[in-house]
Amino acid sequence: MRRYVYSAILCAALALVWSARADDSALLTPNQPMEVYVAPGRATTLLFRTSQKVAAISLASPIVTYRYDRALNQLEITPAVRSGGVETNLNLRIGPDVYVLLVKVVTDVRAQFVRTFDLANDTAADDEGGLGQARPRKPGEVDIVGAAHALQRAESDPVFLRAHPNLRIVPIGRYYQWNDCLIDLVDLAQFLDRDLLVFRIQWVNRTSDAMYLSPDQYGLFVAGQKIPITARYKIGNGSVIFPGQLETVFLAVQGYRLGRRNQWELGLPPDAQALDPMIPH
Repeated sequence: MRRYVYSAILCAALALVWSARADDSALLTPNQPMEVYVAPGRATTLLFRTSQKVAAISLASPIVTYRYDRALNQLEITPAVRSGGVETNLNLRIGPDVYVLLVKVVTDVRAQFVRTFDLANDTAADDEGGLGQARPRKPGEVDIVGAAHALQRAESDPVFLRAHPNLRIVPIGRYYQWNDCLIDLVDLAQFLDRDLLVFRIQWVNRTSDAMYLSPDQYGLFVAGQKIPITARYKIGNGSVIFPGQLETVFLAVQGYRLGRRNQWELGLPPDAQALDPMIPH
């Protein structure tokens, strides 16, 4: 049986939110240890909000293992021990600087499974000062298809990324439960010369039913405020997602001088469980 969910996103009044560093991010300073708590049997993911990549990693003790994803610029740390009370240094070389993580294995609520870091010596935030020089464009003037292709190529082609100095890619990695599926706000690409942000959303229909989710039903929010979406692009045709099918959608925001480092959130329509009490039986 096919299940179709039709709904418009309810939202607050339109408002603009200017670039700001997120309150829940930590600032890494060269040679100043930053404590990171991990728990046995679980992986902790560290997200680095910078265009710079980790060039080298050194670990003082094998009480943890790590895996670095260069495309997403994130580090996954997993304890190799089954009990808490031990710690080790994990050093990261990013650019000319060394950042020290003091990794502590604990068994209490201090364990955080996702951490987000900014770099004290990162000058990337200063590159947004010229966003106001790009004129606002009509939806038809925004090449969202070309921007989406640039994002996909740049994540796996460092030569292409270096050839586009106005392109920045920021991993987001926020997951949302919808109709027994996880929808991932994967990342965003910022095109500085166009004052353009392009967000990538992906999910797989892991149910036995076909689902309806139009690109028009996605929303973007910062601090509870809805951000106007200039253009939308979905890979493939149709709004019905069949079992096992991957959906990839791109949302473009242009001309609002919004920084890439905001705490972006995805808005979704109600799922079937939320609508069921309202449907007559």
